[in-house]
Amino acid sequence: MRWLIVLPFEQPGLMGMDFADELLALGHEVRTFEYRRNNPLYKNRGTKSAYQSWILRRLERVCLAWRPSLVLVIKGGPITPALIRRVKTRLDALFLNFFPDNPLWMMPFEAIEAYDVFFTKERYALQSLQQVGLKNLHYLPMYCVPAAHHPVAPTDPEARRWGAPVSFVGNRYAYRERFVCELLDYPLKVWGRGWSASHDPRIRGCAGPPVWGHEKLCVYSASTLSLNHHHPMNDINGVNTRAFELAAAGACQVVDLKDDLRDLLKPGEEIVAYRDLGELRRQLDFYLAHPDEARAIGANARRRALAEHTLRHRIEEMLAAVNDRFGGFAGPSGAAAPGRHP
Repeated sequence: MRWLIVLPFEQPGLMGMDFADELLALGHEVRTFEYRRNNPLYKNRGTKSAYQSWILRRLERVCLAWRPSLVLVIKGGPITPALIRRVKTRLDALFLNFFPDNPLWMMPFEAIEAYDVFFTKERYALQSLQQVGLKNLHYLPMYCVPAAHHPVAPTDPEARRWGAPVSFVGNRYAYRERFVCELLDYPLKVWGRGWSASHDPRIRGCAGPPVWGHEKLCVYSASTLSLNHHHPMNDINGVNTRAFELAAAGACQVVDLKDDLRDLLKPGEEIVAYRDLGELRRQLDFYLAHPDEARAIGANARRRALAEHTLRHRIEEMLAAVNDRFGGFAGPSGAAAPGRHP
């Protein structure tokens, strides 16, 4: 089956490219189309609208020339309902959206409704949108990619460089900085953009640079506990990507307990969960004093992630949802149904 993946950036390791890699491994034909790009015309307010119109015209031409069966848009704020309608009048294709944030404050209703299926990781958003009549919604949590998210065995120098009793990976912003300030009496190390520019010298003292790839895995594997505090607007009840990355890496994840999390990873066995700062402190105190139990939780989380929460699991559910709504569109292996182009 032919998939066109419409994604912000064609850069290895970024969301969308992982879908392309996984679909290729499953035997599908895949092309990608980049709608953001590192381009000053996109970032300049005076030229952004004209640049986006040019991008949409190029996307329409690519769709009509290559004739994909499925067009999967990752987030896709610039992709307009008019573009989707124009393509669908001339092409027997379905438009899908996989939205990794909270669409309630990032996507207008008409843009969400334009898709044949709109996948959201946020049950709160799904229920809210259903309450105002949208019917094209499907809940689909985030995921891990086993080839990218796995335990490593850091060397002694790597463990000293990247390890900490408590680590936190994520870029600095005001809410997150306020959270970190409450934990500065713990042996904490933070990694990400902006921390070294904090006005608080205590934060600068525990700040490290952004980490990617092997370095990030070293942080996870060489730390006793890995914090994961959700964004207060992107994750109302839903669960972020890092929850699954940490689980697949075998880290002992200490995470604020979102409503959707209970169905995905089991508190006390596969994650360490908290509801407020007092409970967070009690959990940190206990597991720092019991590192063997922390390691066991990380191992349990990895088994669960590989058994239920990989990108391949999500693609299988995506295809099942398409079949439920558009019967016979794709078989279990993703083969095109009779009467539809491959």
